[in-house]
Amino acid sequence: MTVAEANQETKTNTLFEPAQLGSWDLTNRVAMAPMSRFRADPKTWVPADYTAEYYGQRNTCGMLITEATQMSPDAVGYPRSPGLYNAEQTEVWKGIVDAIHAGGAKAVVQLWHTGRISHAYNRPTDNPHPMGPSPIKPVTEMITDEHGMVEIPTPREMTKDDIKYVVDMYAETARNAKAAGFDGIEIHAANGYLIDQFCASNINKRTDEYGGSYENRLRFLREIIETVATVYDKGNIGVRFSPYGTFNDVHEEDPLALFTAQVKQSEASGVGYVHVIRPEVTGDNDVAEAFDHADVIGVARDLYSGVIIAAGQYTRETAEQEIASGRADIVAFGRPFVSNPDLISRMKAGTELAQLNRDTLYIPGRAGYIDYPEA
Repeated sequence: MTVAEANQETKTNTLFEPAQLGSWDLTNRVAMAPMSRFRADPKTWVPADYTAEYYGQRNTCGMLITEATQMSPDAVGYPRSPGLYNAEQTEVWKGIVDAIHAGGAKAVVQLWHTGRISHAYNRPTDNPHPMGPSPIKPVTEMITDEHGMVEIPTPREMTKDDIKYVVDMYAETARNAKAAGFDGIEIHAANGYLIDQFCASNINKRTDEYGGSYENRLRFLREIIETVATVYDKGNIGVRFSPYGTFNDVHEEDPLALFTAQVKQSEASGVGYVHVIRPEVTGDNDVAEAFDHADVIGVARDLYSGVIIAAGQYTRETAEQEIASGRADIVAFGRPFVSNPDLISRMKAGTELAQLNRDTLYIPGRAGYIDYPEA
């Protein structure tokens, strides 16, 4: 019997029923997906003073995963993305976590390092070159506040000391997250950022123990999981993957084989959940062009016995089907939460959803951030 078949025999779940994740009792099976909004201070990477209001408006989901958050100064890729690597940032996050908890949601911070997808104009460091697993230049450009779109330079190849430093900083930032009151950590291993760069065969050309085989390419992620687990129970740690994703110039030779290895490692490591982005969605949450790919949610369910969070262009109806089938335990919604802070009550009532204003997704300020009305 597969894991999915066992789940189907024992579960008759719906989207708005409680769920168990690690030591948490979730009020429902809806997660707010991590979404960058770029409202932090451009010099200090401290979240804006109205960020608590933004998350507080959306705190009736069972689980709220924050926007991707830097775990060190060199991790910064984009302008105005928040950090959690110093005391000032941590203090502000405390108020944000309180606002999330006020509605009954569990608060999870997504930690990332952008790796080679970065530019010195956006980083609080003197080194002009971002770093990555190998010195392979991205094709994509980087947005900056003062210079517009700029070409990303060739990254320097990370030394083993660099790798150790980044791994250690994940533990340090996890301690800050604990101090801020976060219930758990999501490790961002998707969408062509540093961990995904180590996993990707077209970006990682290393010949040491961090390159080559799937086991070696996944070693960096494995070490990060183990160091975060010195701070948080593994049941309260999750990992996000984007199988078949091509965002930020990822082109994996055999995406199904890589994803299979990633899920198997997640099972072996004992993390509490895997968060899987369906290939129907690109890295910036737009709908991807149709192409042939495996049923990644089904693959994950057959290989992984923990909690599965499914993400990617779900409606209430398709989310209900995914939950009822036992394939997924939680469904994450992204942009519907942006324009519908009361998404849970709207879905329960069958109320029409408000449309998103894409022009205000990434600009600084309150407009398009905390001014969407409830139904």
